[in-house]
Amino acid sequence: SEACGWGLGSDSAAIAAKIAALPSKRSTPRKAVVTQGAEATVVASATGSVQSFPVQGNPWSLTKADLVDTNGAGDAFVGGFLSHLAQGRPDEDCVRAGHYAAGIVIQRAGCTVPAEPPAF
Repeated sequence: SEACGWGLGSDSAAIAAKIAALPSKRSTPRKAVVTQGAEATVVASATGSVQSFPVQGNPWSLTKADLVDTNGAGDAFVGGFLSHLAQGRPDEDCVRAGHYAAGIVIQRAGCTVPAEPPAF
Protein backbone atom coordinates (compact mmCIF):
# COMPACT_ATOMS: atom_id res chain seq x y z
CA SER A 1 0.00 0.00 0.00
CA GLU A 2 2.89 2.38 0.70
CA ALA A 3 4.48 1.77 -2.71
CA CYS A 4 1.19 2.67 -4.40
CA GLY A 5 0.72 5.76 -2.26
CA TRP A 6 -2.59 4.50 -0.86
CA GLY A 7 -1.77 5.41 2.73
CA LEU A 8 -3.44 2.27 4.11
CA GLY A 9 -0.50 1.06 6.19
CA SER A 10 -0.71 -2.65 6.96
CA ASP A 11 -4.52 -2.94 7.09
CA SER A 12 -4.95 -6.12 5.04
CA ALA A 13 -8.70 -5.71 4.64
CA ALA A 14 -8.38 -2.15 3.36
CA ILE A 15 -5.56 -3.14 0.99
CA ALA A 16 -7.58 -6.08 -0.37
CA ALA A 17 -10.62 -3.85 -0.86
CA LYS A 18 -8.52 -1.27 -2.71
CA ILE A 19 -7.03 -3.94 -5.00
CA ALA A 20 -10.45 -5.46 -5.70
CA ALA A 21 -11.80 -2.03 -6.63
CA LEU A 22 -9.14 -1.44 -9.30
CA PRO A 23 -10.53 -1.17 -12.85
CA SER A 24 -10.93 -4.40 -14.79
CA LYS A 25 -11.89 -5.26 -18.36
CA ARG A 26 -13.36 -8.60 -17.26
CA SER A 27 -17.08 -9.17 -16.98
CA THR A 28 -16.80 -10.85 -13.57
CA PRO A 29 -16.06 -8.78 -10.45
CA ARG A 30 -12.41 -8.71 -9.41
CA LYS A 31 -11.44 -10.55 -6.21
CA ALA A 32 -8.38 -9.84 -4.13
CA VAL A 33 -7.10 -12.49 -1.74
CA VAL A 34 -4.52 -11.71 0.95
CA THR A 35 -2.96 -14.63 2.80
CA GLN A 36 -1.00 -14.03 5.99
CA GLY A 37 0.49 -17.36 7.02
CA ALA A 38 -1.27 -18.58 10.16
CA GLU A 39 -3.29 -15.35 10.37
CA ALA A 40 -6.71 -14.96 8.76
CA THR A 41 -7.05 -14.82 4.97
CA VAL A 42 -8.86 -11.76 3.61
CA VAL A 43 -11.02 -11.92 0.47
CA ALA A 44 -12.36 -8.71 -1.06
CA SER A 45 -14.59 -8.34 -4.10
CA ALA A 46 -15.17 -5.40 -6.41
CA THR A 47 -18.78 -5.52 -5.24
CA GLY A 48 -17.55 -4.13 -1.88
CA SER A 49 -17.62 -7.37 0.10
CA VAL A 50 -14.63 -7.93 2.43
CA GLN A 51 -14.45 -11.15 4.43
CA SER A 52 -11.88 -12.60 6.79
CA PHE A 53 -11.41 -16.36 7.13
CA PRO A 54 -9.40 -17.79 10.04
CA VAL A 55 -6.96 -20.60 9.43
CA GLN A 56 -8.48 -23.43 11.48
CA GLY A 57 -9.09 -27.16 11.70
CA ASN A 58 -6.97 -30.16 10.76
CA PRO A 59 -4.46 -30.02 9.02
CA TRP A 60 -4.41 -26.33 9.87
CA SER A 61 -4.05 -26.73 13.63
CA LEU A 62 -0.37 -27.41 13.29
CA THR A 63 2.28 -26.95 15.95
CA LYS A 64 5.63 -25.39 15.14
CA ALA A 65 7.06 -28.92 15.22
CA ASP A 66 4.73 -29.89 12.36
CA LEU A 67 5.99 -27.04 10.17
CA VAL A 68 8.70 -28.42 7.88
CA ASP A 69 9.00 -26.13 4.84
CA THR A 70 6.87 -23.18 3.73
CA ASN A 71 8.18 -23.22 0.14
CA GLY A 72 5.21 -23.69 -2.14
CA ALA A 73 2.59 -22.85 0.49
CA GLY A 74 1.32 -19.86 -1.47
CA ASP A 75 1.18 -21.77 -4.72
CA ALA A 76 -0.64 -24.63 -2.99
CA PHE A 77 -3.13 -22.15 -1.51
CA VAL A 78 -3.79 -20.64 -4.94
CA GLY A 79 -4.30 -24.11 -6.46
CA GLY A 80 -6.82 -25.10 -3.80
CA PHE A 81 -8.60 -21.74 -3.95
CA LEU A 82 -8.87 -21.68 -7.74
CA SER A 83 -10.01 -25.31 -7.94
CA HIS A 84 -13.12 -24.34 -5.99
CA LEU A 85 -13.54 -20.90 -7.58
CA ALA A 86 -13.63 -22.56 -11.02
CA GLN A 87 -16.52 -24.70 -9.76
CA GLY A 88 -18.46 -21.59 -8.72
CA ARG A 89 -18.12 -22.38 -5.02
CA PRO A 90 -18.51 -19.66 -2.36
CA ASP A 91 -15.45 -17.79 -1.14
CA GLU A 92 -15.53 -19.65 2.18
CA ASP A 93 -15.15 -23.01 0.36
CA CYS A 94 -12.41 -21.61 -1.88
CA VAL A 95 -10.40 -20.37 1.11
CA ARG A 96 -10.92 -23.64 3.00
CA ALA A 97 -9.54 -25.59 0.02
CA GLY A 98 -6.60 -23.19 -0.18
CA HIS A 99 -5.85 -23.53 3.52
CA TYR A 100 -6.09 -27.31 3.23
CA ALA A 101 -3.63 -27.49 0.31
CA ALA A 102 -1.15 -25.12 1.96
CA GLY A 103 -1.48 -27.00 5.26
CA ILE A 104 -0.51 -30.26 3.55
CA VAL A 105 2.48 -28.79 1.70
CA ILE A 106 4.06 -27.08 4.73
CA GLN A 107 4.31 -30.40 6.58
CA ARG A 108 6.77 -31.80 4.00
CA ALA A 109 10.21 -30.93 2.67
CA GLY A 110 9.97 -29.28 -0.73
CA CYS A 111 6.72 -28.59 -2.52
CA THR A 112 5.36 -32.13 -2.37
CA VAL A 113 2.21 -33.88 -1.26
CA PRO A 114 1.87 -37.28 0.37
CA ALA A 115 0.63 -40.22 -1.70
CA GLU A 116 -2.45 -40.35 0.55
CA PRO A 117 -3.24 -36.86 1.90
CA PRO A 118 -5.66 -36.62 4.81
CA ALA A 119 -9.33 -36.34 3.88
CA PHE A 120 -10.50 -32.85 2.98
